[in-house]
Amino acid sequence: MRYLILISLFFISGFSLSLDDTKHLLNRTSFGYTQEDLNTFQKLSKQQAVEFLIQEAKSKDIYKKPSNIKEVSTFDGKFKDLSKEEKKRLRQNRKKKMQEIRKWWYEMILESKFSFREKMTLFWHNHFVSEEKKVKSPFMMFEQNMLFRNNALGKFDELLHKSSVDMAILVYLDSNSNKKSHPNENYARELLELFTLGEGNYSENDVKEAARAFTGLRVNRKKASFKLLEKHHDSGIKNFLGKKGNFDGSDIIDIVLRQEETAKFITMKLYKEFISEKFNRGEVERLANIFRRSSYDISVLMKNLLLSEDFWAKENRKNMIKSPIEFMVSFIKNQDFKIKEKEYKFIIKTARNLGQDLFNPPNVKGWLGNKAWIDSTSLVNRNEFIKKVIRKRIKKRDRKEYLAFYSKLEQNLK
Repeated sequence: MRYLILISLFFISGFSLSLDDTKHLLNRTSFGYTQEDLNTFQKLSKQQAVEFLIQEAKSKDIYKKPSNIKEVSTFDGKFKDLSKEEKKRLRQNRKKKMQEIRKWWYEMILESKFSFREKMTLFWHNHFVSEEKKVKSPFMMFEQNMLFRNNALGKFDELLHKSSVDMAILVYLDSNSNKKSHPNENYARELLELFTLGEGNYSENDVKEAARAFTGLRVNRKKASFKLLEKHHDSGIKNFLGKKGNFDGSDIIDIVLRQEETAKFITMKLYKEFISEKFNRGEVERLANIFRRSSYDISVLMKNLLLSEDFWAKENRKNMIKSPIEFMVSFIKNQDFKIKEKEYKFIIKTARNLGQDLFNPPNVKGWLGNKAWIDSTSLVNRNEFIKKVIRKRIKKRDRKEYLAFYSKLEQNLK
């Protein structure tokens, strides 16, 4: 499929990417590049390259997923009735399964044909945040991960609606305690503050009214299922963002999507992720208008963002610190190293030590990124990663060649 897309694009006229342009595009969208990636993309124009990335990212193909994810995550009876040994075994099996899922995700992150899709999957993972440490269900975390992947470049309105009934998010944001008699505001607050509108674009009363609309959603953690319990749902009239009615959660989301600030907020986050932390307000508004007119089509927004003058501007190149995952994967891909089965454990552990443990963002705001990734300890750990990876592969090479490899550390920081 990849080569069919390429062949069709080769017949479209346009100036080919320079080597510097190619590196910039792939560093921002694809966790770095292999030599084969450089050769492929230098045959394409900017528009062809961006269209190629987007078409590839819409693929539903995945590597074979780990087996028995749901079986390991669920059990009959009550947890308190399990013996001490049974509880320990249950926790160990879940921990092992999560490690398998992390490895599975890293395998696709390292695969060039999946790179942009997985970059977007990671972006949504850090937008609609959940922590496996709290959710404690490999199945829920895996299903959420697939939700982000399947909608990575789809329609944001659909992704937002689906995320509102995602079991991992419901557990993480305490939906089970959100009932008519005592509404829990956690999900409603994060929906408005972190998922859609941003601070300053809603009132405390809007949070309270939205929380009422989402009452009654219950997750059965033992069976990994959820439903709406009508007896706990508030069916009264709500006043939300200037609208009045018997709103449920879906209605609240529809109202949020009609606000201009929603398109601006998502566009700004993607601008900061792919272009620069210092955002161009005029350009964000231009892209946000395109996003709204497309009915929240993420692929349309990303195409225009990646083809924008801001994205290709010289001042917006090498101006961002790579996350631990971007840093490690780009180094591995740049050197065309093949990762052995046993090395994934080392990669996962290193990312965790560097502050980016997949499926465990630090809090509801996620990883802050850029300069937050770097301190005296993380620089040492990044250096150690480079050294260890190189030592394993150039044991028979002389000191001069070792230093040549090691000197590439700086270019992998941005």
